[in-house]
Amino acid sequence: MNRRPYRSSRPYKYHGFLHSDLARLLLFYILPFVTVNGIIFFLVTTRPKYELVIEGTNDYRTTDITFTIKSVMPLKEVTIKMDSEPLDLEKVGKKKYRATITHNGSLEIYMKNFNDMALLDYEYIDILDNESPIIEDAVSEEGVLSFTVSDTQSGVDFTSICGITSTGEQILPLSADRTTGRVSFPIDSNGLIVQVKDMTGNEFQTTFSLNSSEDPAAPESSAAEGV
Repeated sequence: MNRRPYRSSRPYKYHGFLHSDLARLLLFYILPFVTVNGIIFFLVTTRPKYELVIEGTNDYRTTDITFTIKSVMPLKEVTIKMDSEPLDLEKVGKKKYRATITHNGSLEIYMKNFNDMALLDYEYIDILDNESPIIEDAVSEEGVLSFTVSDTQSGVDFTSICGITSTGEQILPLSADRTTGRVSFPIDSNGLIVQVKDMTGNEFQTTFSLNSSEDPAAPESSAAEGV
């Protein structure tokens, strides 16, 4: 007598029932719970974001900055200050602003999201030439004053170098080496005033006197920013 094997389908039904309940639990309870809590966490902890581009300079007098808000959430407050003074920003696009900077300094950026998360950052601008040239290594020998003039940003305007004698006469240098920066002037016992500018117009003026008991070539200097 032939016997046919008999397999119960109940375990499969039971197994399928477990899978169905697990899928329902995952789909309707766990995933929504994780998603909702993830959204809440994002909304509560998200900080403001921005992008700041400091452009180059052609004249060492000005540079432009572009400030773009990258925050997803609405902002309660945005302030940008330059050396503690509010910066005048012009809107040039959606969430994009531009300003022209005329001197080196520190930018203070403060942003506050709708969720009260805040950001305070500092950006520094140091590519502009706000400093006058410097004179150093001065030596006086046999009626000739020699010194080195330099400027690390826009460069020395060698055509601006001149001397003023004690009688008020304006004189030109005996020599001015553009490669080394070494300059020489005739000088007498009454001293000499030397003036020099950089390529942006920042001026340096100094007085050399042969009557100094410490250093006959020691300068008494003053600087003025060019216009």
